[in-house]
Amino acid sequence: MFKSLIPSWAQPFVSDIKDVHPDGNCGFRAVAMGLGRHEKYWSDVRWAMLNELETNEGWWRAMFKKEGDRLYEWVRSSLPYYNTVKPVPPSHWFSVPGHGHVAAQTYGCVLVNLHGNDTECNFPLRLGPDSIPDPGVIGIAN
Repeated sequence: MFKSLIPSWAQPFVSDIKDVHPDGNCGFRAVAMGLGRHEKYWSDVRWAMLNELETNEGWWRAMFKKEGDRLYEWVRSSLPYYNTVKPVPPSHWFSVPGHGHVAAQTYGCVLVNLHGNDTECNFPLRLGPDSIPDPGVIGIAN
């Protein structure tokens, strides 16, 4: 059902499709599942990404410098989210490129966002092939 929503050129590369709960944590749920975990571990993904962002704050501020401090501050403030009952407000949704860059770096993977005919790839930027000999690829389609 969902494969038809993925651009035809990307379909041969899709090995599995999972539909995650659409509560605003869906991007974080998709990353958890792409890592081989259950989607209920979405909060672990948020906290690991927050830890990466805060531990390497200077590097991330420099990385996001093109946007001034706004992108760093927005990504930083959007990651902590505790409420598991109500839908997550849009200000805390997974967003590309900001969250995509941080997720790729945090998990040493390539994160591909497929959105209609637009595609964006996020790679780990401080880690090289020596430290990630076989990086995983996580695709998110929305």
